[in-house]
Amino acid sequence: MIITRLSSKGQVVLPKNIREQLALKEGAELKVEVIKGKIVLEPLFFTSEPGWHRWKGVLKGSKVLEEHLAEHAIEVEQE
Repeated sequence: MIITRLSSKGQVVLPKNIREQLALKEGAELKVEVIKGKIVLEPLFFTSEPGWHRWKGVLKGSKVLEEHLAEHAIEVEQE
């Protein structure tokens, strides 16, 4: 669990690891709702960029490609 504080201006800082995990950058928009007494923030990924460009960097630091290639190599060997 991560704890953050509310500033005197009503601002909340999202911890760096969460911003990186969701690829949130300065100016990102978040939808705010209260559901059953809990504050829920949901990133809005609307962008003027077409197609895949809006997702650039979302998986940065992950090993998705390496994992996919390893799985594919295993499948090829089994055939």
